[in-house]
Amino acid sequence: MTFLKAVLIVLLVLWLISLIRIGGRVSYGESGLFVTALAGPFKIQLLPAKPGKEKKPQKPEEEKQKKGKAKKQKKEKPPAAENHKEEPKEGKPGTLSRLMKLLPVVGQACGALKRKIRIDNLELELIWGGADPAAVALSYGRANAALGMLWPILDNNFKVKRHSFQIGVDYTLTEPAVKARAAVTMTVGQIVTLGVHYGVKALVTWIKSGRTLRKKQEALSHE
Repeated sequence: MTFLKAVLIVLLVLWLISLIRIGGRVSYGESGLFVTALAGPFKIQLLPAKPGKEKKPQKPEEEKQKKGKAKKQKKEKPPAAENHKEEPKEGKPGTLSRLMKLLPVVGQACGALKRKIRIDNLELELIWGGADPAAVALSYGRANAALGMLWPILDNNFKVKRHSFQIGVDYTLTEPAVKARAAVTMTVGQIVTLGVHYGVKALVTWIKSGRTLRKKQEALSHE
């Protein structure tokens, strides 16, 4: 009974881990571009990178010692033999054709990945501005038309949980103002399932292509 409880606890923990969402968030605005990695409740800022610890300024004596050591190491190194250049290694014959046979599997994986990815949040705020009112009005109309074509593509190919699009005009602005934010995630279970399924599929395809290639080479050698 104790063993069964332990197994159930392990399965429960694995199931909870599989529900954790992993992905990233990108935001752009007046303050610049920000990229954050998401792993459940944890957030890691990737861009802009957080400033590290400043290095202490080296003393003049330490700099002289380092320069002296560098000069000694250069003198001790033997001159490189220019005449004895290594010949580039040739790839195994048939490798390119075997890689080409993996392309259908890669296409299937991309299609499945597209269906599993979830856009948790998609926000766009675009305010057109400029000195020429006619040009501003024309750009505003083009932006609305582009958004009208882009949104159906996103909606039909991805799961969009929340979205907000705002396009306006402000003649007091000298140039357009753009604010955008997007958050994309997948669960750990989805990542593992896709990785195992298409990883095994790619491995089987690679092994089969290798066997076919060897049979062709053996047939040519017997002729």
